[in-house]
Amino acid sequence: MRIIQALIISLLSFAVFAQEPNVFKSVTVGFKVTKPDEWQFITTEENLENLKKVQMNDEEFQQLMLKYSTAPLVAMMKYPEPFDDLNPSFKVNIKPLGRLKGTDPKNILGLILPQFQKMFQDFNLVQPPTDTTVGKLPAAYMRINYSLAIPDGRTFPTTSELWIVPRGDYFFMIGAGTRQDGKTGSREEISKILSSVEL
Repeated sequence: MRIIQALIISLLSFAVFAQEPNVFKSVTVGFKVTKPDEWQFITTEENLENLKKVQMNDEEFQQLMLKYSTAPLVAMMKYPEPFDDLNPSFKVNIKPLGRLKGTDPKNILGLILPQFQKMFQDFNLVQPPTDTTVGKLPAAYMRINYSLAIPDGRTFPTTSELWIVPRGDYFFMIGAGTRQDGKTGSREEISKILSSVEL
């Protein structure tokens, strides 16, 4: 259950920053990513506050998610908070594979699909889990659309993308979120950030 929670948390947008203000680099885990000039790195506290704003259909699961959420390796958003719309986000977590070692990363993505269907309104699997590469490593990718509800009653047409990148005994979970209509930020921006990842 915890691994499913962790996977889902990674969809919703810190170690060492390099000398360049737009570069995050962790020597410990061997990860590097560059953000666009107009994007902002966010803190663990800001990330948790954003998680609290998400309204899910399954309230019990939402409470468990908040209880067991872990700090991302790095997280960024396009606009400074508070932002009165869906703020494009990009987030990276690292988790031990444990019993999932050797499992096809597409199957890891498949573990969370039933829970997503319960959690979000208007759920639509746009891209089923498929093979890809991230930072020259084999990975898996999927994309979903849904309506993201917030406490004031508004909903936003949201696209979430998730990549699973196994490496040794661990795997990177990379999650990104944008509006479906691209009104506040595009998937092309996400693609540019992803292409800067070095593992």
